[in-house]
Amino acid sequence: MANPPKMPDGGQAEIDFLRTELHTGLTMAKIASSAEHQDKFDRNRINSRKAYDAVLYFLKKTTLTQSEAEEIRDLLKQLKSALVGLGEEL
Repeated sequence: MANPPKMPDGGQAEIDFLRTELHTGLTMAKIASSAEHQDKFDRNRINSRKAYDAVLYFLKKTTLTQSEAEEIRDLLKQLKSALVGLGEEL
């Protein structure tokens, strides 16, 4: 991945970063799914995929509690499903 976003330092900040990326990705996927113009669809699909990729990249570097891991896994699963629905191959 080219130029991933910078991960904040500190445990809670890292977890908040992952959550924010996941929620942003889900929002972008929702916008893409209701887009009436191809350029809006493509832009939001691409941004949603970038959020997904960033989470996968930084997740390996983050220590999570069991409940945090379950939450992140659930959101990641939702985002993956949304992206597949938009035609992304994951």
